[in-house]
Amino acid sequence: MLILRKCWAFVVKDFRTDVSYRLAFAGQILFTFFMVASFYFFARMIGQSTIPSLAPYGGEYFPFVLVGVAFSSYLDVSIRSFADTIRSAQVLGTLEALITTPTSPWQIVLLSTVYSFVSTSLRVVLTLAIGVFVFDVNFTNSNWPGALLVLALSIVCFSFLGIMSASAVLAFKRADPSGWMVQGLSYLLGGVYYPISVLPGWIQIVAQALPITHSLEAMRKTLLMGASLDQVLPSLLGLLVFALVAGPTSIVLFWLALKRVRREGSLGHF
Repeated sequence: MLILRKCWAFVVKDFRTDVSYRLAFAGQILFTFFMVASFYFFARMIGQSTIPSLAPYGGEYFPFVLVGVAFSSYLDVSIRSFADTIRSAQVLGTLEALITTPTSPWQIVLLSTVYSFVSTSLRVVLTLAIGVFVFDVNFTNSNWPGALLVLALSIVCFSFLGIMSASAVLAFKRADPSGWMVQGLSYLLGGVYYPISVLPGWIQIVAQALPITHSLEAMRKTLLMGASLDQVLPSLLGLLVFALVAGPTSIVLFWLALKRVRREGSLGHF
């Protein structure tokens, strides 16, 4: 119960900060609508052309890209929010105080990102709702339980990447360029805007190392084609293997970074 109260306190704090900037809050809603509308009109330019690479996802580009841009936002928030929590505390001079509280460093980092994931989830729902109610995307045959399982496993994988990025910020007191590289590669090779089948063969092999590739593959098939878990099992296994490798790696890196700054006495520096 104590951890739930702490979680609620972090969420309330961040929510109050967010809504205090009302114009920015409203602007996020408008931006979401403009983004979805832009992809809709781009899809209209393509028209009813038969595109073989889209056949596994129903053959239409707009639903394909709608799912891609909606759920790729979880990668963005994972990589950004963990590192931002550490960097903000460094700049404000509160990191040392936070680390020495009864709340463990792990809880501080994780709980500080809860609101970011909640607000991202609301934006994802808004994105899909605009697609459904304004642009007539059909999700009636979707396998929602399967999609939620894919989402949960995806968030775990993405979060491990975020913890790695936060470890670099904690140790080196600056933004982590590897986080930007992972984001860039994910958008280029992970199938956010186009199927990875259009990429050269050897690049498709590289794409398979990115968790977002497996995440969006399974998410599109469960939402757009109503695929069962058996049908997206290869993607689920890809996410699971990534989690088993990245999970321990991220924990060790964060522990080493924390040990380093404590040994150097640089918790209060930035």
